[in-house]
Amino acid sequence: MDSAVSQPNDATTAPVFGFILLGGPLSGALIRDIRLANELADRGFSVHVWWAVDRQNDAPLRPSITQHWLFHGFRYLAGRGSGVTDRFGRFITRTFRDKNRMRGAQKRPGVLERVMAGVIDRVCDGVEGDPRIVRRFAKDLDDAGVTHLLPMLGLLCPWAAAARRFAKHPLKYLVTFQGYELYVSYARNNGCKQTLFTRLVEAVDQSDWPAIAVSEDYVDRVAQDIGVPKDRLRGIPPGVPTNVPQDKAHAADRVAEKFPEFRRDVPLVSYLGRRDTEKGIDLLLYAANILRRRGLEIQLAVCGPTLFGQKYADVCRQLADDLRCPVMWSNHISDELRSALFFASRCVVYPSIHREPFGMVPVEAMAHGTPVVVPDYGGVAGAIQAEGETGGLHFRAWDSADLADKIATITKDDDVHRRLSEAGPRVAAYYSVENLADRVLTHIGLPLKPSQPAVHGDR
Repeated sequence: MDSAVSQPNDATTAPVFGFILLGGPLSGALIRDIRLANELADRGFSVHVWWAVDRQNDAPLRPSITQHWLFHGFRYLAGRGSGVTDRFGRFITRTFRDKNRMRGAQKRPGVLERVMAGVIDRVCDGVEGDPRIVRRFAKDLDDAGVTHLLPMLGLLCPWAAAARRFAKHPLKYLVTFQGYELYVSYARNNGCKQTLFTRLVEAVDQSDWPAIAVSEDYVDRVAQDIGVPKDRLRGIPPGVPTNVPQDKAHAADRVAEKFPEFRRDVPLVSYLGRRDTEKGIDLLLYAANILRRRGLEIQLAVCGPTLFGQKYADVCRQLADDLRCPVMWSNHISDELRSALFFASRCVVYPSIHREPFGMVPVEAMAHGTPVVVPDYGGVAGAIQAEGETGGLHFRAWDSADLADKIATITKDDDVHRRLSEAGPRVAAYYSVENLADRVLTHIGLPLKPSQPAVHGDR
């Protein structure tokens, strides 16, 4: 565990933030909280991070942010909680690079299922049943002087609530709902979904402010599915980097380096994100085939990891082969290549078939000046609009023919493409990381900058 400087925690000191991050599978939620943690650190706040389940060694956290372990997911592979398997998991994390562990997890989805099932069981049975973790966490929070604790997921809030009971200094925590439907699937398999919902409602009841949900649509969804009262929920969207430097010629060169089959004279349509069932990649493949039969040639790029194993990704590859639809596939891409794909694409499509909470990828694409096509369903539907501006088009959810129509419009109509491209960065600016931090700080009643500089310990 990294060192921390003990700070008194009273009304005269600047706020000290603690984040609980779940490393590994829920990448969109993790990106949101890393960006928020960095923004708070950049403003001069003292920030600490505790990792749960896994630790991202290459996470782009600011050097001033002190990192700690809460627990490794292996701790709960077999019941109550084992320090031996916890230490073994941390050893694996230290020994193997992040992308190698991710690839290993994708090849052995059963391990991730067992880890998440064990974490879910621990939450449902009560995290107090593993008192060593709770007491150690409380001591860490006291030593770091944390005043405000921001767990990345509602799933992690029971550890915040339990540690607060043992902490010697006042401690407040905020619940955030993002991606709960993914970890609820493990609870459903365990037969404890309703118990998990009860724990989440308790976490909100015991927290110090109304919980955050990442869109207004998600507020409704959390209230309907979980049973959190709507007056205990607030919609605050995630944040994305804005003012992205533009070099489209270099972007095309970078894409060509990665994908030798890339053609500069054919419109590129890209999907970036997890390649799992709920993302609707098959709808995009059908739409591409419809466009080809209409005589419109496009090329597709589909890039991203999987959370639930390779089955759906393999089905999509087979489907593309059966449709004779060439696709540029990639599991893992660098941030540089990700940005290059945004710039090189005529449009980015996010064809999610479930009630998507927000839509980080479409907003990132708009920040690059690239139009997007998203379903007219869920939180993602509202993510392409802000303050009277629109950076993309909606297609009828689950309708590949309508998706093909919208792709054709952006591909063929230069006026529409130009209008959406120009509006995109202005829409994305509404969802900037700076605005996210402002909204969260205002929500919890804190100044937008600390009144005194943070004091950091040696890393």
